[in-house]
Amino acid sequence: MNLKRFSPIVIATGYGLLLLAAAVPLFNRYLAPAPPPSFAIDDIASLSSAASAMTMGYACEACPTPSVHGANLIETRNGGLLATWFGGTREGATDAALWGAEFQPARRSWSAPRRIIGVAEMQAALGRHIKTVGNSVLARDEHGELWLYFVSVSIGGWAGSALNAMHSVDEGKTWDEPRRLITSPFFNISTLNKSAPLLYDDGTIALPVYHEFIGKFAELLRLDGTGRILDKARITHGRHSIQPLLLPLAPQQVLALMRDVGPAPGQVRASRSEDAGMHWSADEKLALPNPDSAVAGLRRPDGSLLLVFNDVEAGRASLALALSRDEGRSWKTVRHFEQSQSSEEFSYPYLIRSHDGTMHLLYTWNRKRIRHVAFNDRWVEGGKP
Repeated sequence: MNLKRFSPIVIATGYGLLLLAAAVPLFNRYLAPAPPPSFAIDDIASLSSAASAMTMGYACEACPTPSVHGANLIETRNGGLLATWFGGTREGATDAALWGAEFQPARRSWSAPRRIIGVAEMQAALGRHIKTVGNSVLARDEHGELWLYFVSVSIGGWAGSALNAMHSVDEGKTWDEPRRLITSPFFNISTLNKSAPLLYDDGTIALPVYHEFIGKFAELLRLDGTGRILDKARITHGRHSIQPLLLPLAPQQVLALMRDVGPAPGQVRASRSEDAGMHWSADEKLALPNPDSAVAGLRRPDGSLLLVFNDVEAGRASLALALSRDEGRSWKTVRHFEQSQSSEEFSYPYLIRSHDGTMHLLYTWNRKRIRHVAFNDRWVEGGKP
């Protein structure tokens, strides 16, 4: 071919197209990143055949602070439980701190609460003003080590919060210094957590979070084993849904149930993802009341779902357990943990399933105690304990 027959513009255009074709795969790596791995969920299996059982007690009964809230828990390597919560003179107080306690199976009792970290330690570690601390959640990484993700506020209320992380190699007996995670480009404020994290099959962590500044919406963070944020996806938009609970349905399918902070009467809100949380359907209201309150739940080995929620249109004086056998499209209330006609508060539930098939539920009891309920599959199905 005689290139002299072609004008310089044509030749330059041709070379440009070749370079662009070679560069497209490189750009695609950034413009269309690889999808996240699948959720690590239990294989479809039968439920526990143990006789119906349910016990009620307190993870924190004679609590060392006047007010307690926001409890969560995780199973320990020895088959026990570790719980954390925040407590102080009131929610948002400058004397608030994170507290923890352990449940020992052999003794069937909880240890005395111990202080984990508070405002003074946070200020010393981060070198910045800290006003208060709040919600925390525990997660176990691919190495089996614990992470504690929790909220702190430097200015304003919860809308001005930031997310922090601490790491433990000894099952929560000691923690390294807290670090502030970079979760938002807008001054890195207004990221909070409440519900249980999930694991992807590559060992990374799916952490549901939410925002309360300007908008009120849910998001999903993906973190690696060092606490680094790898990706973020928006679950909802607008000003009406926070505190997402993730219920995995299949390796790539997940249901998010959320607290309704929109106009009353509120209902539990739901959104679904078919690609492991990268993209989400528009959220919809379920036929379940939600009086501006948090929910908790889990997927059982047979694929059925459990949901703990305040089953009233106003207040938090009733706390119920609902069951779904059709991936969360319909629900049936099967049990009540609390029912009161007064202005009592039973709120902020957190539910896990241990390796022996026992469900463990923690929730705030009148802001003065942390209630612990243990129950099994037969009790859920209606058997007398």
